[in-house]
Amino acid sequence: MIIDANNVPRGTTLDTDICIIGAGPAGISLAREFGNQPFRVILLESGRLKRNRAGQALYKGENIGLHYEDLDQARSRYFGGSSNCWGGFCRPLDPHDFEARDWVPNSGWPIQRPELMPYYKRAHDLLQLGPFEYDPDSWESWIGRTDARLLPLPGDRAMNIISQLSPPTRFGRQYRDEILRLNNVVTYLGANVTEIETPGNGARVSSVRVRTLAGGTFHVTARTYVLATGGIETPRLLLASNRYQPRGIGNQHDLVGRYFMDHPRLRSGTIQFRDPAANSSIYDLHFTLPGGVTARGVKIAAYFGLTPETQRRERIGNTRCYAVSRYVGDDPAAYTAVSHIRQAVHGAGSLLDRSRADIFNMVKQLPRVAVLAAGLKLRLPFLARGFALETVVEPTPLPDSRVTLGHGRDGLGMPRVKVEWRLGELEKRTIRRTQEILGEEIAGANGGVVTVDAPGQDEEWPDTLRGCWHHMGTARMADDPRSGVVDAQCRVHGMDNLFIAGSSVFPTCGSDMPTITIVALALRLADHIKGLYAHQQPADIGRVEQPEAVPVA
Repeated sequence: MIIDANNVPRGTTLDTDICIIGAGPAGISLAREFGNQPFRVILLESGRLKRNRAGQALYKGENIGLHYEDLDQARSRYFGGSSNCWGGFCRPLDPHDFEARDWVPNSGWPIQRPELMPYYKRAHDLLQLGPFEYDPDSWESWIGRTDARLLPLPGDRAMNIISQLSPPTRFGRQYRDEILRLNNVVTYLGANVTEIETPGNGARVSSVRVRTLAGGTFHVTARTYVLATGGIETPRLLLASNRYQPRGIGNQHDLVGRYFMDHPRLRSGTIQFRDPAANSSIYDLHFTLPGGVTARGVKIAAYFGLTPETQRRERIGNTRCYAVSRYVGDDPAAYTAVSHIRQAVHGAGSLLDRSRADIFNMVKQLPRVAVLAAGLKLRLPFLARGFALETVVEPTPLPDSRVTLGHGRDGLGMPRVKVEWRLGELEKRTIRRTQEILGEEIAGANGGVVTVDAPGQDEEWPDTLRGCWHHMGTARMADDPRSGVVDAQCRVHGMDNLFIAGSSVFPTCGSDMPTITIVALALRLADHIKGLYAHQQPADIGRVEQPEAVPVA
């Protein structure tokens, strides 16, 4: 059942067993797992079934660190959450991503990859991926194309890496009908949680306060609560829920909102393939993202990385490098304009919500955009200008990279958010050494030439540095409450009935692709919570009177 929260009578208290806050990939994965179980579930989603300007504006906030995308553009506040603006890249974290590494400050998970492997495999079905296989040689054989061959790297320093691309799965669209049919799950749209209430000693959540943009208010009480609202909204809600806990929920050690991470990406340097007709397509981001290379019913992309042994020896973070085809009209401003237009076309952003400066840039760049778009879409040889390198590296979890409450209030009366994205010197060295080593290995394999162009240790980050819209780390997982906000089961330290799902619990995040790990962790959390209810009597489904279901949009 899906209900418009505006139809809940003001002052109502809805009672359930499990309350999930947020209907993105984590929240919907949980709801599906809880379907037809012997307990009742309420799923609260702030947005509607489609993008809504008023709802999207609730994301507006302030960036005070490194250059970052406007916060109301970097996420999608409607049913399906961040899957609505996701490119689809999927690959599990590497085994060493979970390890404590003495050259990566604050690294190490309280769980290891083998514990997540069954859930990674289950996540493949939800994400509409192919066989659970990431061996480059296997995929090259399955692809079987002479124009999609991998460079024969020795493998002791640099290596080929394969990722699979989801269609991408838009969780709200793909699983809406299934959620609608679940007889023990009730979804409320337009339902914004504005406070988590923890009276007394703060060890239990007693209820959550819900508001609608139309002015409605009601409460939800549950035995178990799961917060699945992403790496920025999760700390915002925890910090803003300070009526009973003055420092915010889970913030007894001043950790909520800290260690904010996003994958820094820098398009710099070039790669010239010795035989582009054979090798360039499988590595070209502009070709693989739309589905130019497929096998076993799934889109495939290849890129370059450094082996774990090389990372240890060089004392650098995890990394990946794409080749990106360049065309006439290629410059950062034109690419920004193309990106904004593409987001608007696919419903992941709105041109009307862009700043005047963004609009002015798009208008100014229209001639370049037209030529660039023709090159990207049609791959016209006479417009081609070789290949750039796009390097994405693992961010260092830094306590001063953080999300805090800012100035002003949104349409619900919630404090606006303030994001301070910071990076360390390790990221600069990782980008530079990745390009240098990759160039040496590709040249040694007679595969081509790499031109290195990355900032040095004492140089500022260039204006072309960007993030990947991967908001992570702000409620990190750790066994010790002095080191993290949640424990290994994603339960908030010091609390009995509040769990957190999603990328905010990541202690570190490898070189990219958080969605498959988000879903795997959500499936693991679902199993844990189902275990807590295993000996309970079946819930009296429907004993709480609910409003009539009405069409929502």
